[in-house]
Amino acid sequence: MKKLLLSFAVIAAGFTAANAEQYTIFGADNQASLDWKGDANGYTTTVTVGGKNFTISTVKAKSTTNLIQPGDQIRVYKNADIVISSSDFDFKTVVLTSTGGNYGNEQTVSEGWAQKYDATAKTLTISSTTAAKTVTMSATANQFRVVNIVVSDGEVQAEPEPEAVKVANVAETKALETGTKIAVDYALTVGFVKNSNVFACDAAGDFIQLYGSNSLKAGDVIPAGWEGTYKLYNGTTPEIEFSELPAAAEGTFTPAEVAAADVTVDLVNSVVLVKGVVFAEATPATKSNFEGTVGETTLSFRNNYTLDSVEAGTYDVTFVVTIYNKAPSLYVVNYAASQSSGIDEIEAAGAEAVYYNLQGVRVDNPANGIFIVRRGDKVTKEAIR
Repeated sequence: MKKLLLSFAVIAAGFTAANAEQYTIFGADNQASLDWKGDANGYTTTVTVGGKNFTISTVKAKSTTNLIQPGDQIRVYKNADIVISSSDFDFKTVVLTSTGGNYGNEQTVSEGWAQKYDATAKTLTISSTTAAKTVTMSATANQFRVVNIVVSDGEVQAEPEPEAVKVANVAETKALETGTKIAVDYALTVGFVKNSNVFACDAAGDFIQLYGSNSLKAGDVIPAGWEGTYKLYNGTTPEIEFSELPAAAEGTFTPAEVAAADVTVDLVNSVVLVKGVVFAEATPATKSNFEGTVGETTLSFRNNYTLDSVEAGTYDVTFVVTIYNKAPSLYVVNYAASQSSGIDEIEAAGAEAVYYNLQGVRVDNPANGIFIVRRGDKVTKEAIR
């Protein structure tokens, strides 16, 4: 096996071949129709393009936890392989396109195959002087996500990228076809960031997810004037994949308060606050699902960002709305113990807060944890992040 350096980035382009047969075996035209079969050890799908039959497989090599494939990309995890083969077509070239992210790690491919990365077209071409019916590429570091695969029995050249569609707000963006290259002509305020996932809203308060390497934080304002690709990830989640963003300005973000009964899939990607959520038992400290209630409404939460557990009680909860099995799945961002209200709250507001840890020891500079707080003669338990 020969070591390669992969550097994947967003692209929404097709391909043409000079004096050669070429087939797009995975792309925008057939992603939704592919039937993946398998389990945690690997998934396989068959593709017929131009009368030729192809097979795409992801195969567990070592300790991969899950290889299930969404409809709009192929996820190849660390210590897993992607195998491309054909029963009746000998190919010399495979061109792979992936989403943006930190994928610049060493990978391996079948012996005898070489690679060429095109920084302009942002594609990885794997080629061999000898035609073959199969080729394997292994992920040895981070996962990568393939969004387009083209095979050819000759050389494949990238077509010019399509002209970007200018969009003035999130609503216009979400009205486009998935895979559309866009010019973002509106500012976005960041509500929450986790690794390559950025949840941000426009001036109207509409949220969208951005996906790509970044150094953003909540409150940052991303100015207009950049390009990306709009996608409906997994058929449910609107997002913009990008390779580079303009410098952000300092700003502020305050999550909007919504009623528990109004939390639906229509709020996907939104960072919002629901007050008075009752947890009947301590929340998990691991990536687990759990429930909370507000009156007669039950909300389904997930500790996807592995926040510390909080004890049973009533909390004001900030979360990101995601979709799982066509229903809201709420990724918790912050817990804050619900405060008392009315006259008692007014009296306590003017009193100095004194913090103690759960062992009763006073803490002068509390941070990152659950604390007992005394304000005057009022005592509460609060989560601080």
